[in-house]
Amino acid sequence: MKTENTPASHRSDTVDAYQKAVERVINHMKRHLEEPLDLDSVAEIAAISKFHLVRVFDEITGTTPLHFLACLRIQHAKELLLTSGASITDVCMQVGYTSLGSFSTTFSNLVGVSPQEFRELPKRLSALQFAKAVWRYLGSDNSFSGPAVEGAVRGPGRPRGFTFVGAFTKGVPQGVPFSGTVLLKAGPFRIQRPEIPEFHLLAALIPFSADLTAIVATLPVGWVASQRVQTDQLDTSVKPLLQLRPLRPTDPPIVLALPALPPWRGTFTR
Repeated sequence: MKTENTPASHRSDTVDAYQKAVERVINHMKRHLEEPLDLDSVAEIAAISKFHLVRVFDEITGTTPLHFLACLRIQHAKELLLTSGASITDVCMQVGYTSLGSFSTTFSNLVGVSPQEFRELPKRLSALQFAKAVWRYLGSDNSFSGPAVEGAVRGPGRPRGFTFVGAFTKGVPQGVPFSGTVLLKAGPFRIQRPEIPEFHLLAALIPFSADLTAIVATLPVGWVASQRVQTDQLDTSVKPLLQLRPLRPTDPPIVLALPALPPWRGTFTR
């Protein structure tokens, strides 16, 4: 029988403490998006060393504290751009950026379109345009040259929705994907494979009940799945399986806008 002083108990207590420390940092970020925040400050909030914080933060969230903060800031910027009359410069300042250039670059890299293009998206889209774009893609020949990665998405029967699957070349499945597709239900997928040693797969379920304009502008994700893939392991018989799950508080916001996804690049921004 194990006691509270066994190594296993200590490990469990440590994992729980790290989880709470990361959640404490994320909650602070959400409440103080406009304030400067560096690793020293984050480590103080977490009450652990910078070295351990970066390591456990990556293990729990899949990314670094500063990248997570950038995603939170850009997510809030998206909301302000669509719901307020504030200028892009004012939005930049409200979410903690002191340089408009830095804000615009980060926004474009993570969202896939510039702040100005993003703000104009709802004016460029109708329900009919969106439906036509989806069915045109599903009915087209989506063949491509080059290596492919094949896998499957598994998830619940409800809610029903569009499932976007993308391959990402960065260290975390954020920003504009290298390739991707859309599924109307869970099942197999086949997309172009990045020719690099390691990449990430991300699946995101958008419920059919979501507002169409919101789908294009903000991707109201309900369920997600991600997996790190080693290219040299794809030669085996085991294919990537993306098991959809509800979003967690420690998941970075998915700030990508629909027009940046490979099936519709340029469709809604022309």
